[in-house]
Parts: sequence; structure tokens; C-alpha cells
Amino acid sequence: MKNVGMRVYTNVFVDKLEVDLVAIEPAGRKPLVYVVEVKTRPKQKLLHQLLSRVSLADYVYAALPIRHYPYLLEIPRPAGSIGIDVDGHSIYEIKKPVYLGNGWKLLELVGSRPPQSGQ
Repeated sequence: MKNVGMRVYTNVFVDKLEVDLVAIEPAGRKPLVYVVEVKTRPKQKLLHQLLSRVSLADYVYAALPIRHYPYLLEIPRPAGSIGIDVDGHSIYEIKKPVYLGNGWKLLELVGSRPPQSGQ
């Protein structure tokens, strides 16, 4: 995401939630906010996390190693899914997310300061 000009923050605390990755894409007056929950293996917790981030983002993704391809196909909308290869150099969008239009809420919560990474 950094390679395409987004500002990227990891382990961000927003409204009492810890978000694994927040990326902000400059898009004129209204930047787009991407939230990505990253796991090494599928967990039931991931689905809950994805749904709880929908109200704070324009796009929400689950990211898992590509070997979990069948699970990545099953990620429920409105979230999308990303597969990452073993060496971490290739990233594949497996399922496109739905545009949510809620990124302004995250930006409003953090105000004029950039999102703060966790300790």
C-alpha cells in the first residue's frame, strides 16, 4: 500500500479497537480509509473483527497467507480478502470489498493527528 502512495499505520487504536493496519489514500478533499486485519491463520475472531471495523472504513480487508485461499474466498461481504505469499513479496486481492463510505468516521476520531500506532 505504501508503494502506491498511501500513508500506512500499524496496530492503530481507534475508538477502543486495535486495528492491525490502517491505510489512507489521498483522494482530493475526501481521503479513502482502508482497514486490514492481518492473521497468520483463519480464526473465528477474524470475522467479528472485520464486522466491527465496517463502521470506521471505506474498505475493509482480511489478509491471510495465500495457502488459506479457500477461506479467503469465503470472507463475507462487505469485507474483501487479500492473500500474501510465503516470502511476503506478492500480494493478491482475492475478493474485492464493497465501498462503505465510513472512512470519515475514523478520520474524525483521530482528528488532525495521524493515527497512533500501538506500543
